[in-house]
Amino acid sequence: MQDFNSPTIENVLLVSIDCLREDWLQRGISEGIVPTLERLTTDGLYFDQAFTVANTTDPSLTSFMTASYPHTHGVQENGWGLDESVPVLAESIQDVGHETFGVVSVDHLSDEHSGLGRGFDEYCDGGGSYDTLYPILSRIYDTKTFNTVFGAVKDIGTEQWNLKSLLRQTGLIRLHCRTAKSVTQDAVDQLDRVDGSFFGWIHYFDMHEPRNYDRNDLEAHDEYTAAMKLVDGYVQQLLDELEKRNLREETLVVLTADHGEALDDHGYTGHGRQLYDEELHVPLAFHHPDIEAETVSDQVRTIDIAPTVLDLLDVEVPDEFEGRSIRANDDGTPPGDRDAFLTAYPEFAESIGLRTPGWKLIREGSDHELYDLSTDPNEENDLVAAGETDGTPYEVLREKLQAWDSAGNEVTDQDVDADTQEMLKDLGYVD
Repeated sequence: MQDFNSPTIENVLLVSIDCLREDWLQRGISEGIVPTLERLTTDGLYFDQAFTVANTTDPSLTSFMTASYPHTHGVQENGWGLDESVPVLAESIQDVGHETFGVVSVDHLSDEHSGLGRGFDEYCDGGGSYDTLYPILSRIYDTKTFNTVFGAVKDIGTEQWNLKSLLRQTGLIRLHCRTAKSVTQDAVDQLDRVDGSFFGWIHYFDMHEPRNYDRNDLEAHDEYTAAMKLVDGYVQQLLDELEKRNLREETLVVLTADHGEALDDHGYTGHGRQLYDEELHVPLAFHHPDIEAETVSDQVRTIDIAPTVLDLLDVEVPDEFEGRSIRANDDGTPPGDRDAFLTAYPEFAESIGLRTPGWKLIREGSDHELYDLSTDPNEENDLVAAGETDGTPYEVLREKLQAWDSAGNEVTDQDVDADTQEMLKDLGYVD
């Protein structure tokens, strides 16, 4: 494996796309509908076995920025905020003199809710734009009559033309989210502002329900794919803006996702409820003119992104970071497989898990599931339920998972205000 360090890397632009699962990205690449994401993944250094440690937005992205697990940094649910004592990536970069900016796209990622604005010179979270209409419309949306009628008629018609589609296109169903157009404009404004080396983080939310897409694309694609196609176009606009400012040659672009998305693989659509790979397997690409095209299949984790960025910028990695840099070893070999411990959204399921390159163990309560990923990559044959754990690492994995769980911090539940609860309900995070 190449050492992708380069003296010409002065800036880092981290682009994360909500709900983008790795296999669906590969499908889009094979169909030729996401040329920008294809170029970032196939022309750069691509880790095709990258896994998130949490399957919902705030816990996952907080893990990105702190290089630690949710039961370490304490943000286990959306709407919880990060404690100021926990070291974050942007602060480490800011402390050595780089300019920093973040652009996020959903209300619960605002600094007020998430605490993720620390270390960013500018943190563009939409301000009060999310709730311009919300105080009025929530009184309608939350009534029993509205939900009864809406539930009965929202899907009448074609996928392209129905009430749900109309509300989405007019913006009335997206009260807490910003579109890729708005996010990209904020990112462009920040590129105009910076005057020197920078670290920027851009998070696109359009692939999350209720998905944002070009309605015309529904003639050939489902909503999820149409939303992926839309985001691809805006990522290209972002890269074009780097080129216009003569920044592309000195900017490392990191592409990833906070988590994947179940698309009826195991009986439901969404995320947060299950710890199967469709919710956990994400793309991870490092693209720069000096990086040769290469695919690495060692298992890595999203908590490894922050220490890798600091390593490339020659910035000291905080001792509290649990992730490790995934640059090549001194002898040029790949970084080596890392065990990935997994957490589901506790509003939905008290599940944790452990993924190794060949095995997946899931524990919910006192029940366990075990999957042999080498022969059962779609996780359809639970070896515990089948009584076929003899000759497997079942007991070893159980002990490792228990030891990891026991070593976690005692996390205190955080109170979430009524407005945040309503917002999370709109986005499907609260039943």
